[in-house]
Amino acid sequence: MGRKRWTFGLIMTGLSALAGPGGLSAQDTSIGHAASLEAEAGSLIDQMKAWDDAADLLREAAALRPIGDPVAVQNLVQAAKLSFYTGDEREALNGMEAAGERALNEGDVLTAATAFADAAWIASDEGLGERALKLAARAQRLAFSPLIGNADRVRLRERFHGSALQAG
Repeated sequence: MGRKRWTFGLIMTGLSALAGPGGLSAQDTSIGHAASLEAEAGSLIDQMKAWDDAADLLREAAALRPIGDPVAVQNLVQAAKLSFYTGDEREALNGMEAAGERALNEGDVLTAATAFADAAWIASDEGLGERALKLAARAQRLAFSPLIGNADRVRLRERFHGSALQAG
């Protein structure tokens, strides 16, 4: 009988933790706030002068999303692209690299490789040769992953074909 009470108490403690301030309701609030930031960023997309603000909102939304939420990576990629198109190549480079890291940490090898490839080209355009080579090598190594289909593997490797960023 003591064991049943202990098990019941453990289950109740777990359930109350999920329902408490740091549990599911707080996570739902963060996701809800992230979604509202994403909507606000979306409303700015058709205003080129507001792309910096939209990028900031998307980065903030990504930070609010939980580990494993693919929308966070999409937000980081979109923010990096907006930064690039507004001429902030350094922010675009850092953002694309961060998107690659998060995607890789979450098991999305194709998105990680694509983000690292984009970051490599940005670094190359910025004259950051060593960083560009490291990012390109990383993207090309990931292209060999069994988690990436053959068509995507070829596409990733061809992005560097004939360039100084091609792996030797």
